[in-house]
Amino acid sequence: MGAMPSPPAPPILRSWRRCRERALSADLALLAAPAPGLAAQELLAQARSSIEDLYQLIERPGFAVLLADAAAVAIDLEGDPELLALAASCGVVPPVHLAEELAGTNAIDLALREAQPAQTAGAEHYAHALHPLAFAAAPLFAVSGQPLGALAIVTYAASIHPHTLGLAIAAAQALHNQLRADRLLAEANDQLAELYATLETMSEGLVFIGPGDEIRRINSRAAELVGVSARAVAGRRFTAAIDPPPLVRLAIARREELTEHELLWQSRKGAVATLCSVHPVFDRGRRYLGALLTIRPAQSLHQLVQQVVGAQARFTFRDVIGQSPAMLQALHQAHMAANATGSVLLRGEPGVGKELFAQAIHNASSRAGGPFVGLNCGAVPRPLLAGELFGEEGDPLGATQPGRPGKIELARGGVLYLEEVSALPLDLQTALLRAIEMRRIIRSDGTRPLPIDVRIIATAGDDLERQVREGRFRPDLAARLSVFTVEIPPLRQRGDDLLLLVNHMLLLLGERIGRQVALAPDALQALRSYPWPGNVRELELTLERTLAGGEKSVITLEDLPPAIALGAAPLAPPATASLEEHHRLSERDAILRAGREAAGHLGRTAALLGVSRATLWRKMLRHGLTRESFWHEREERR
Repeated sequence: MGAMPSPPAPPILRSWRRCRERALSADLALLAAPAPGLAAQELLAQARSSIEDLYQLIERPGFAVLLADAAAVAIDLEGDPELLALAASCGVVPPVHLAEELAGTNAIDLALREAQPAQTAGAEHYAHALHPLAFAAAPLFAVSGQPLGALAIVTYAASIHPHTLGLAIAAAQALHNQLRADRLLAEANDQLAELYATLETMSEGLVFIGPGDEIRRINSRAAELVGVSARAVAGRRFTAAIDPPPLVRLAIARREELTEHELLWQSRKGAVATLCSVHPVFDRGRRYLGALLTIRPAQSLHQLVQQVVGAQARFTFRDVIGQSPAMLQALHQAHMAANATGSVLLRGEPGVGKELFAQAIHNASSRAGGPFVGLNCGAVPRPLLAGELFGEEGDPLGATQPGRPGKIELARGGVLYLEEVSALPLDLQTALLRAIEMRRIIRSDGTRPLPIDVRIIATAGDDLERQVREGRFRPDLAARLSVFTVEIPPLRQRGDDLLLLVNHMLLLLGERIGRQVALAPDALQALRSYPWPGNVRELELTLERTLAGGEKSVITLEDLPPAIALGAAPLAPPATASLEEHHRLSERDAILRAGREAAGHLGRTAALLGVSRATLWRKMLRHGLTRESFWHEREERR
C-alpha cells in the first residue's frame, strides 16, 4: 500500500481513503476496457476537433491529450510519441479503465466524481504505475447537464505546471460550447424538418416571399393551386415564376396586409377562384423579412361558413307527425324523392310544413352530409335577388367591392331550398334554368363560369299552374323543378293527425314552461272543428299563445281565441223559428263550414257545396257573408 503525499488536496485525500477502505493494492496494473460503445464513439467524434485544436495550441514535446467517457474509460490518447510510449509502459493504452475502483486515485476519475477540474501528479496517484505521469482533467457535460466524460492533458510528473489545468478547463469549455452549438443546430434542423412536414400537410397553400421578391418556400398545396412545380419555382422571383392577381402583387410591393380576399388566380389549368391573404413579416427592429402568402380554394371557406352559421338540416322523417291517408301518401312521395337525385317540388298551403319535408328529404338522401341552404324568393327585394342567388363578382382588385358567393355556390354538395320559387322574375327564371341545365353559373357582373353541384328543393302554392298558363312562370323551369312532386295536405284534411300534433306540441311546450298541460274536451272539440287556414304553423302559434296567457294546467274553451272557440258548435235557430228560418240558418252554416274547409277559396267552396261560383256568391250576399266570415267571430253564432 502506497504512502500519501503531504499535504494532499481534500479530493485526493478522500480518494486515497476510499482506496484503502477497499484494500486496493498500490501495485495494481491497469485493466484494458472493452471497445468503445456507440455513446463513446459519438463523444469521440464530437471532441476530435477540440482535441486537435488543443494539441496544436500546446505544440510542445512532453504533452498529450486524453479523452475519457462518463465511466472513466480512456477512449483516446493523442500527443508526443515519447510521452505516449511512457504512458503505454504505465498501462495507459486506450481503451483502459481509469475509474478509482480499478485504477486508484487519478485526476480523470476525480474530475468525473467531484464534477469539477482536478490535477494529479506523481505520488498523488494511488497506483505506482501512474507515478511517472501527471494529469490535468476537466469534466465534460451535455447540454442537459448529464456528465459525458473528461478531457485531460497528460504530461511528465516532473513537468506539471499550474497553467496546465487552466488549458484543460479552457479546452473542456470550448468542447462544451461546441456540443451546445451542435445540439442547438440539431434541434433547429429537427424543428425545421417538422415545420416543413407541417407545411406540406396543410390544406392551404403557403408561399414565403423574401425581401428581394424571391420565393423562399412554397408548399405542394400552393404549387398545385397555382399550377407550378414547387422545385422549379423555388428561389426564383415570385412575380416572374408565378403570375399573381394584381391585388396580391400590390400588397407585397407595398408591404401591406391583405386579409381573405376572393381573387382569381390564373394558372395553366385556367382561372382558379381562391381566397388569398398576405402577411408582411418584420423582425423586432422593424426590418422587413418578407411576406407570407396563403392561398386556399374559395370552396373551403364556403364549407366552413356553412358549418359555422349552421346551414344544416336538422329535421328527419321521424319528426314528421301524421298517420292519415293523405299524410302517408305525402310521406311515400317524399321517401321516393329522397332516394333519387332529381329536383323536388313541394306543393301545399302556407304553414303545412314544407321546410320540414325539405329537410327530411335532404337528410335521407345521398347529400345528407352537405349543406342545406335556404332562400325565400318572395322575401328578398328584386334588385338583390340575383346577387343572393348567383353571387357577385366584385372588381378585379377587390378594393371597392370584394366578390361574394351566392346561395347556389354555398350549397355546393348539398341542397338549395327555394321557398316561393314562383316569385322569381322571368329573367332569373331563365338564369336558374340555364344553371340547372349547364351545371354552371356566372355571378352578377361576372364573366367566368363556375361549376356547381347542388340539388334543388323548391316550394310553390296552388297557383303555379295558373302562372304557367298566364306566361308568368316558365313551363320548362316548372318541369325541371318538379321531377318529383310532393303534395302536402292541409291540416283540415288530415283528420285525427290534429290530435297527434296537439299532444306532441303540448309535450314540447310543457317542457319549455316547466309544467304539464292538457286540453279540456270542449277545447279539443273546438280545435278539431276549426279549419286552420294557417295549418300546422297556426296551430303551434295558437297553443303557444294560449299557454303564455295563463298558468292553468287544463286549457278550456274559454282560453282559446274567440275565432276558434266560436266555431265549436253550429248556429242554433231560435226555439220558435219557422221552417224557412231553419232552412236559412242551415244553408248559412253549410256555407261557413265549406268555406273554412276550403281555406276561404271560393272556387273550392262552391265545388264542396255542389253549386257554381256565381250561385255561391249570390247566397253569400243573401246571408250577409264575406270571406272574412269564414274566420272571424260573429255574435249571432253564440
